[in-house]
Amino acid sequence: MESEKRSGELAQTLNIGRAVALAMGIVIGAGLLVLPGLAYSQAGNKAVYAWVVDALIVIPLLFIFGTLGSRYPSAGGVAGFVRTAFGSIAGGITEVVLMGAFFLGIPGIALTGANYLGYLFHLGQLGINLCAVGLLVFAGVLNYLGTQLSGMTQQILSYGLVIVLAAVAVVALVFAHPHPNAIAAPQDWLKASPIFGMVFFAFTGWEMLSFMGEEFRNPKRDFPIAVIVSFILVVLLYLGIAFAIQWTLSPHNPRTVEAPIAAILANVLGGWSGELVSVIGVLIIMANLNGATWASSRLLFSSAREGFLPKFLAHVDPKARIPRRSILITVSTFILIVVIHGIGLLPLHEMFSLSGQNFFLLYLFSVIAYLRLVRNIFAAIFGLGTVICCLIFAGSFGTLLLYPVILALFGLSVGVLKAKRKEHHSTNMDTSENSLSKDK
Repeated sequence: MESEKRSGELAQTLNIGRAVALAMGIVIGAGLLVLPGLAYSQAGNKAVYAWVVDALIVIPLLFIFGTLGSRYPSAGGVAGFVRTAFGSIAGGITEVVLMGAFFLGIPGIALTGANYLGYLFHLGQLGINLCAVGLLVFAGVLNYLGTQLSGMTQQILSYGLVIVLAAVAVVALVFAHPHPNAIAAPQDWLKASPIFGMVFFAFTGWEMLSFMGEEFRNPKRDFPIAVIVSFILVVLLYLGIAFAIQWTLSPHNPRTVEAPIAAILANVLGGWSGELVSVIGVLIIMANLNGATWASSRLLFSSAREGFLPKFLAHVDPKARIPRRSILITVSTFILIVVIHGIGLLPLHEMFSLSGQNFFLLYLFSVIAYLRLVRNIFAAIFGLGTVICCLIFAGSFGTLLLYPVILALFGLSVGVLKAKRKEHHSTNMDTSENSLSKDK
């Protein structure tokens, strides 16, 4: 019986070092490699203030998120928090909104890495799309082979690449000739509000760490520490790179959007350095995709285990103790989105904008769950204040909010339908048992 139970559980392989590496690898990626350039091209020299505002906004959210992750570790992550607080239907709605974020954002990350490969090898759009598929397949294979290999790979990539990226920012800020009017006056910070939602995508990823809760060796201690340490390192990197991009590049340069970090060093040290950074950028994306695929597959696994998705996806490989079926379906869906992008139906900036706002709303869901689950006066005041700030911030998303609303309505419909079927099945079982009792 014990071995049977163990075969259905996920392997507990995460310690603080690996968790911090995973968090940084998930958060740093497209958020660092392309969004500073996209933001700069759209908001000009006011863009850097979006990074400052989003960093401040995410602090209370991460406090709440870290508290819930240490108290309620599960493969369900944010959806697990909501399910614990409000029941299965609310959990199902959250899962659908999460999938809407993952299945747009993660292919966007792959396309970002492919753009760096395109910069390196002078590829056309078809070649870039094929490279994106190849990066997704690589992440899928790494995850399919097991958590020990993917976790160790993540640690090596994340820590090494963070050091290199910090050096890039320092070199640009110290040795480059500043671009005229590189930074807007502080009183103009509010003019960056149209890009708040898009830039917030760069501050997503910690919610993915929550899907690995079951795989922590000591979640109560290690989960909050991993969140705090990774947040400090990520914010320092983001601000350094955002300043460096505005300091050295023009917002009208095509490379500012496509591969800004490569363009920074090419501008400072010459063309060969841009190619070197392209290689580094691809490695960062590989680390990012590894962690993101890990988290996304656990979402599908948890959703299937809870009965929202087909039970087929809840299977755990008895030897490796990983959900290999969920990994295969996850990667296949990512590839499908890249194909849709490739035929011109889904621009990259829309993928990030829609995904980023969904991730922000999922932080809001976590805050609401926190209010329900953590009952004390501090939690009530802190949680309500955070909810109000989140709602004000969400107002900047405009009509794009229709996307998560439609997803939520779909999740609600499926959840209600499944609940009715379950109730109908229970009623039929009770009727059958009563008939058998009468016959006896």
